[in-house]
Amino acid sequence: MKDHYVVIGYGDVGRAVVEVIRGKTELVIVDRDEEKLKKARLPHIVGDGVEEETLDLAGVRNARMVIILLEKDTDTIFATLLVRSMNPHAVILARANTVEGIEQIYRAGADFVAALPIVAGQMLAKLVTGADTLEDVVKLCEGIEILKHTVGDGSPMVGKSLVDLDIRFKTGCTVIGIKRGEDVIVEIEPSTRIEAGDVLAVIGDEEQVERFKEMFGDLRGS
Repeated sequence: MKDHYVVIGYGDVGRAVVEVIRGKTELVIVDRDEEKLKKARLPHIVGDGVEEETLDLAGVRNARMVIILLEKDTDTIFATLLVRSMNPHAVILARANTVEGIEQIYRAGADFVAALPIVAGQMLAKLVTGADTLEDVVKLCEGIEILKHTVGDGSPMVGKSLVDLDIRFKTGCTVIGIKRGEDVIVEIEPSTRIEAGDVLAVIGDEEQVERFKEMFGDLRGS
């Protein structure tokens, strides 16, 4: 399997996320509870999400996105470190169970950390699918935002691929979705080219967002 999503942790939040992703993209679930995984009726690996062998079996090295939803921040930090070392290019989304864990999980290599366990499932599900987040600026947790950027006709982004623009390296922001007409594209390739009228869903912290604005314009769009 390649360019798939891996969900590590299949508790209440994990199930909420999987229900939204189900049928929209290929995914593999990782959890220690075999009975819960059988009920999911989806590809899964029974094992510990903090073990490299388990992550290898789930295809983390070739995954497009890895969503880490473990119950202990210490496990989340370790899993994030492992995933990032195995796949430098994957987008990593993680849940922090305490506010104190947010910064450590970011340092471990996560692109986005949801710090509110009660609503994390809903937030992460919307983030993964691109639903709703393209319509409004949404505060998801301390210092992290999902914003929309409408690409104008005269934008320097038009006609260029994401690898050409190198947004992540230049600004720290990550493009997680593109709304093009009636379609929402969530399977973002480095070769994906930006067209005039596209609405980009971008995540980043305040400083990263400011850099994006300076380079590409006001994220509020038109």
